[in-house]
Amino acid sequence: MNEHDNSLIHLLRSRCIMLLAPALPVLLVSLATAEPTISPPPAPPVADEILLISTRALGTTCDPAKLERELVCRRLTIDAESRPAWVDYDWHNLQNRAESRRKTVIYVHGNRVELGSDAAEGMAVYDSLVRARRNNEPIRYIIWSWPSGKIPGLIKDYKVKAERTNEVAWQLAWFLDQLPSETPLALMGYSYGARTVSGSMHLLGGGQLDELRFADRQYPNRPPMRVALVAAAYDADWVTPGEVHERAISQIERMVVVTNRLDPAMRFFRLSTKHSRMDALGLAGVANRQKLGTASNRIQTIDVTAEVGRSHVIYDYLADEPKISRMWRELLEDSNELPTTESVIPAYAHINPHTERR
Repeated sequence: MNEHDNSLIHLLRSRCIMLLAPALPVLLVSLATAEPTISPPPAPPVADEILLISTRALGTTCDPAKLERELVCRRLTIDAESRPAWVDYDWHNLQNRAESRRKTVIYVHGNRVELGSDAAEGMAVYDSLVRARRNNEPIRYIIWSWPSGKIPGLIKDYKVKAERTNEVAWQLAWFLDQLPSETPLALMGYSYGARTVSGSMHLLGGGQLDELRFADRQYPNRPPMRVALVAAAYDADWVTPGEVHERAISQIERMVVVTNRLDPAMRFFRLSTKHSRMDALGLAGVANRQKLGTASNRIQTIDVTAEVGRSHVIYDYLADEPKISRMWRELLEDSNELPTTESVIPAYAHINPHTERR
């Protein structure tokens, strides 16, 4: 049994319930509270495939051969004793053409997420996805885990991780390029995870991050992807022409930017790095977006300032279920129809981690 298993089992025994779908057991997170009354999370309507892919043991290597051999992949299953378990799984199975048209959603977490917490956080995000979707289409959901563990010294930690996101973006871009071109892809990144997602789109579009770039792509004609950038911790103009991620928009069909003007990490982003020239993308959305021309029509901003307030905690963002559901539907559905009624309070709404994550 590995550390991910122990984390999930402890979470279940102490604060959570587990619901089983008929075709595939699916773990959903619930925190018991007395007030307000919280409705139990719904069982997903279909059998989904849930994976955790980690580069933590690989560090920041950008060696394709090493990634090919050593990329860690685990699949969520239920063991003989009805306990959730992450079992080793060959990620090359994702290249199987028989499953190539399954919609694939990838979540990239932010900074200061330790080993074990990546799975729990990723499942909370999956919970929000399940609540939002309105069709019976099976999906593949992947938690992308990168080496984001805490480094002593707050400013040093932010600086090191900001630089690290370039290599993490390259690793993610490499992985995306290994998947069949007909696989529909949607990505959600939180904080530095959003920076990683945007960087990977830039690299796939032919861009360069420092010395990193792709010489050859497996599938250069892959259709554009859909991305959601939540509390994105990078400069608000980076996706515009002439800036750091200028090629990202070429790989994006639809971009949803979730902003919060009271998020302390967004408000003080400029003070965390001497290289930032402006506010964070997650504060108020894309700056100078008129430079994108008609491509700016691909971008939608959802502001959660009133609902989330002074927080940079992923669970507080997920607790704004109506707007997060709207984000998921923009990623997963062809229709722009928005929900007309508010959903129940998510079961993890009152989880309050002690540390902030970027």
